[in-house]
Amino acid sequence: MTTSLKGTGAPIEIDPGGPIRIIGERINPSGRSKLRQALLDENWDYIAAEARKQVESGADIIDVNVGGKGVDEVVALPQAVRIISEAVDVPLAIDTRIPAALEAALAVCPGRPLVNSIGGEKKILAENLPIVADHRLPVIVLCMGQEGIPKEAEGRLMVAGQILETAVRAGIREEDVVFDPLVLTVGADDQAARVALETVKRLRKEFPRNNITGGTSNVSFGMPDRPVINASFLSAATVLGLNLPITDPTNAHLRTTLLIADIFLGHDRYTRRFMQYLRREAHTEP
Repeated sequence: MTTSLKGTGAPIEIDPGGPIRIIGERINPSGRSKLRQALLDENWDYIAAEARKQVESGADIIDVNVGGKGVDEVVALPQAVRIISEAVDVPLAIDTRIPAALEAALAVCPGRPLVNSIGGEKKILAENLPIVADHRLPVIVLCMGQEGIPKEAEGRLMVAGQILETAVRAGIREEDVVFDPLVLTVGADDQAARVALETVKRLRKEFPRNNITGGTSNVSFGMPDRPVINASFLSAATVLGLNLPITDPTNAHLRTTLLIADIFLGHDRYTRRFMQYLRREAHTEP
């Protein structure tokens, strides 16, 4: 099944059998003090520049998250969405769990964005799911329930199925449900990556036609040599079925990892996109 998204430019199609698509993660104040300060200062030029940099580096979608200390999401999120929509023409992923902020952002967002995200908590299902359904939008479903994040893949898979059924009953099309296995840091739990990868594998088997995403950089929080850890995890996750990673496209190592994964999966015919990327990079080197 294909999930269709659109910004102000051409629509894009996301399909498990197609090329890996990248959601740019950099507009998120978590761990990024400069971005948080830019939001507090209403420095929209900084925000727009971050969006452009990611698209120029290969992002297909831009995640927009303004949830930082002291930031009023209901005010800041629609402003950020409007500015970014003017700066780049790719679709946006509107990243909030605050209903009023979601409504305000959707009111100014052009095209067909992705909503990031809903989980299995009763409050979120009751308040956020109807907003998504009313706008007929695709949504990222977190593999977490009322009791939090299950420790093993079996529990996460069960929650995913339950939320999918609830979403479809609410009026969301099955192809518009994107699963997130929930990637946690190995710095706090040395089994976190194993469980996330097993969940990806199980999701791909159980729901072969749905897209799978995930904040892949989460795996290395608090660890040294983060780009190497992230690239290794990305390689494994994409081969197992994750086809819509939320990551940093401006990191050349991560971008190359994803292009190579597409070769391994047979999605880059004659390795054309990989070779074009290498030629382009060689041309831009000083």
